[in-house]
Amino acid sequence: MVIEDLQFVRQMEQWGARVLADQPLRRYTSLGVGGSAGIIRISRPDALEPVVAGLRERGVPWGVLGGGTNVLASDEPFHMVFLQLVPGPGDVMFESKGDGNQVTISTAASLGRTVMECAKRNLGGMEGLVGVPGSVGGALRMNAGAYGTQIGPLVRLVKVFRGATGTIEELPADSIGFHYRKSSFAPDDIMLTVTLELLTKPFREILAEVKLLNQRRRNSQPIKEKSAGCIFKNPPGLSTGKLIDELGMKGMRVGGAVISE
Repeated sequence: MVIEDLQFVRQMEQWGARVLADQPLRRYTSLGVGGSAGIIRISRPDALEPVVAGLRERGVPWGVLGGGTNVLASDEPFHMVFLQLVPGPGDVMFESKGDGNQVTISTAASLGRTVMECAKRNLGGMEGLVGVPGSVGGALRMNAGAYGTQIGPLVRLVKVFRGATGTIEELPADSIGFHYRKSSFAPDDIMLTVTLELLTKPFREILAEVKLLNQRRRNSQPIKEKSAGCIFKNPPGLSTGKLIDELGMKGMRVGGAVISE
């Protein structure tokens, strides 16, 4: 989709928002799928308010792309623009408060990089998430988890842009609903930063656990392929992986999508 108001496009660029017209989404998604769409890459979170207000004034529909991980987008053209926060060098900020160790992270940051940056400062508790692909924001939206670790219990505060009102709010953890692979954030909410409270843990112990979990992941998933990882949710009291195996579905193919062996 093309934004025809060139003056508005120039304004957005001054605010720190780069407008890219008619982009193939397959270049922006981990699964390599998706038709053409307009993309606005935002390097300054304070640009969100005027950008969204301007899009609304001009009747331009918008959505949130995030890091594009595990996004199963249609190959048909999208008549809308997608907003994408751009990661930067200052995405992970460290501070100590009270008896705990708190870290404030841009939601555009890579989840894996965040785990390792914290580990270098002897901050643990996130080891199970190191191999989960995508951004910190995506992890918050789905309450990402692996190997017994979920991000929700670590959250203390989230700064969020409310798409419905065009305002920025700070939400304490007890006002957010984190559930199994979902959260209470609205579809048009854009998380900006999150403050996590982590545990003091020696770097060598964190690194040893990360190596062990990465090996387990390499042994069970085709990580060099365009893989969605363990995308299926477990039914209550059951293992989806076990069910797939018992039903003989490994290797089952529909078009270009296949359940891994």
